[in-house]
Amino acid sequence: MSEKQLLVSKIENGIVIDHIPAGKAFLVLRLLKLDPTARTLIAQNVDSKSLNTKDLIKIEGTYLTSKEIDLIAFVAPSATLNIVENWGVKEKRLVQLPILIEGIFKCPNPLCPTNSKYTPPRGQFNVEGGINVEALKLHCTYCGSILYYGSILEYINSDAFTLEGGGLVSKEKIEQVFLDTLIKKGALRLPPSPEEPFILKSGRPSPYFVNLGALTDGESLTSLKWAFASYIALLMEQGAIEDFDYIFGPSYKGISLATLTCEGLKELYGMDKRYMYDRKEEKAYGDISADRVIVGAGYFKQGQRILVVDDTITTGSTKVETIEKLHLLGKHQVVGLVIAVDRQERMGDAENIAKRGPVEYLEDELGLKVFSIENIKTIFDLIKGSLDDEMRRLWVEYYDKYGTISLE
Repeated sequence: MSEKQLLVSKIENGIVIDHIPAGKAFLVLRLLKLDPTARTLIAQNVDSKSLNTKDLIKIEGTYLTSKEIDLIAFVAPSATLNIVENWGVKEKRLVQLPILIEGIFKCPNPLCPTNSKYTPPRGQFNVEGGINVEALKLHCTYCGSILYYGSILEYINSDAFTLEGGGLVSKEKIEQVFLDTLIKKGALRLPPSPEEPFILKSGRPSPYFVNLGALTDGESLTSLKWAFASYIALLMEQGAIEDFDYIFGPSYKGISLATLTCEGLKELYGMDKRYMYDRKEEKAYGDISADRVIVGAGYFKQGQRILVVDDTITTGSTKVETIEKLHLLGKHQVVGLVIAVDRQERMGDAENIAKRGPVEYLEDELGLKVFSIENIKTIFDLIKGSLDDEMRRLWVEYYDKYGTISLE
């Protein structure tokens, strides 16, 4: 068995980047923007039939491969990317340079409008050149200036190089960033004392409250946009959800999530989607034919696919109402529901407690696929060490009574 076969065969789930020119593995890693905690193996100067010697990178785990990963063709034009699942190669793709690159490289012309002092970098370049990577050049679409390969490589090697939204993104990284944001920004709230629990809409006395409405500053919104867009792109790449045309955000908190997700999918992953949201009260003025109940419905075409996003799921009643309201659109398909936090509770209210949780109900009865960035079991396991004995007891007792899971 060759060294290459041995390295690939040991991965249950992960990515293998093969056929990297010898000595370029660490530069490729730089372009991948890999989480420092990722389990990574680098093999250098491995025998190769086509290159004589090559480097190889093995990364364990499940990752999103965004379109910017093709930038490694600047340093490894012959590289291949193997996605491994359940010990086998699920997909093998050649790394290819994109035709157009936006927002990464800076135009060399200081007078180019993309270099305006008061606007974010927005360089846009056509990629030109032949088979020989050293002949590659970037042609600014705004002013016509040319960025040559030497300058491209110099920038990639510099400390100034950034690749927002590019590289590899794992589910674990998405969970980590999202939970850090919830805690840092006060969106995960604990009651002032065990005697003063939060009373939910269902009447249940909860020992915590998740309030995405607290995430109103720029840093929080950036994290939300990245987390939702990256998680949805990952689900699509894995085939867990189908491609879709619209993102629907139930009012009120779902509206901003739908907006941010649309922007994030376009900005980070090149997916151009529309969004819709519902009104709490029907519109009775102006052009009521297009968006009397659902704003954005004027662009909807029969048979199009919709992805629903929202903040939390507790008893599931509001989600059922959302699915019913979407029937006003006519023929459509809901490809899934993506929520920020699954509270993992059973349906019902404070006194009437159903056997099933809302996720199970939505999946079994409505055929709706439900995905959550975080769930309360994971959150509790991470924060329980910071809770006093009485507060931990309240969490455990609450989920003994209302939960679909046990926290003990």
